[in-house]
Amino acid sequence: MNPDVARHTEVVMASEIAALNTGRALLIERFPRGPEADIAQYREWLRTELTYTSNAIEGSTLSSVETRLVIEEDAIIPDKSLREHLEARDHAIAWDYATDVVERKMSIDVADLLELHQRILYGTNHLEAGYFRRGSVRVAGSRTVFPNPLKVPELVEQFANEINLRPDDIHPVIHAAGMHLDLVKIHPFADGNGRLVRMLMNVLVRRGGYPAIPIYPKDRLAYLNAIERADTDGGEEFLTLVLRLEQETIDLLLESTD
Repeated sequence: MNPDVARHTEVVMASEIAALNTGRALLIERFPRGPEADIAQYREWLRTELTYTSNAIEGSTLSSVETRLVIEEDAIIPDKSLREHLEARDHAIAWDYATDVVERKMSIDVADLLELHQRILYGTNHLEAGYFRRGSVRVAGSRTVFPNPLKVPELVEQFANEINLRPDDIHPVIHAAGMHLDLVKIHPFADGNGRLVRMLMNVLVRRGGYPAIPIYPKDRLAYLNAIERADTDGGEEFLTLVLRLEQETIDLLLESTD
């Protein structure tokens, strides 16, 4: 993302960012060891919600409760497809890897992105899992033209370098959202791009000291439209949406102990 756009958004959304920072300070005060340690079963809840919401954006019909049963109890949900069960299991496993390994590294590299992608698609598209796309790709309903597949490895290498180089004057949530948009523009894989970029965004958000953001079905259309408009508005609508969703997530965590 153009750093000037990110900085402009920070100026325009100064009050919202100030509210985020205040909320983060309250979270640290209320949960000094972090939500995972101080909120009962938070880790399991987050794992379920991120899996449920990210897969729902891609068309899964599993509910949050059904997703929890699949990933925690290996349940079989009647009238749900095998693919939906496998997508839930694989996303949860990939998220565990993202938080236990990738998030704790000093820097994220291309190998990490390929490993996450491999885990996300392991059960549903193993021929593409962990490999860059080898052909052109289009997204239904989108006018975006994605780069030639021959350019993808180099573009992802450049992207990986930028992940770890957040300027001090760009807020961590803005940086994470910008990286989401940048990887979407490359669309490096034949399948699984959306689930990977949302997972990566949340890894970056958490590395910046903020809670991960589930994007619920009620926000699906706003989310997809904001991505589509990023080519014309520089990503401002998307950044604004992510800031709102982060604030809602912080408020939910704070309300859990009121």
